[in-house]
Amino acid sequence: MHNAAAIATAFLALVCAETSAARDDVDPVGTWSCVVWGHPDFGDERVLLNFDPRGVARLARIENDAVPAWSGLTPWIAEDRALKFSDPRTGRQYTADLRRDNLGGSWRTMTTTGGWWCAVADVDVVPETTQERVAALPPILPLVTATPRYPIEAIRLAKQGRVVTCFLVDAAGVIVEPEIIELSDEMFRKPILVALGRSRYEPRAADSVLRPSCRSYTFSLDRLAQHEIELEFD
Repeated sequence: MHNAAAIATAFLALVCAETSAARDDVDPVGTWSCVVWGHPDFGDERVLLNFDPRGVARLARIENDAVPAWSGLTPWIAEDRALKFSDPRTGRQYTADLRRDNLGGSWRTMTTTGGWWCAVADVDVVPETTQERVAALPPILPLVTATPRYPIEAIRLAKQGRVVTCFLVDAAGVIVEPEIIELSDEMFRKPILVALGRSRYEPRAADSVLRPSCRSYTFSLDRLAQHEIELEFD
């Protein structure tokens, strides 16, 4: 227990140090392995995004071989340190703040909103077949998912909240470079980062590339009360 607490504390200190360090804007040019979330029917989707220096943007997802390897997006533009492009197929309008540590941001349609998060892809050639696309977009499977502790101060103030965090997962299944994407109240930041430091994903022996993933958390007083009742009667 003491060892786990020490690891979580060190993890939190490292995150704070990295967050405070100044970084250059993200250069979007290249191919990225991404997770896109927020669709009420599809859930999380893993896709490849490619941004050409000439402004051409393309997307590839795991579908049958009859679907073209890459589908065209609107030309990407970067202005005021923000990246913008759209997907005519889904109607999603994508934006990204290039001042973040990693490439990612939000998307919206007329009726829905969501987000996306990326890591540099290890793809050297266009994935023409479904098998090649599956190899380029392997699943990232949770092994240990730690539950964040509800802050005592939030309970006293009857505060509820929501947090969305994105991060990279290394080959050993360790979460690295976590970033808070949505945060309803600052008091929920620390328990989320501590929980991420205690969480693990399944190792990927033949894959040394960092892979992107995201999680959302809801701090609900109703759920907390229900959990306490269940514990009382266990």
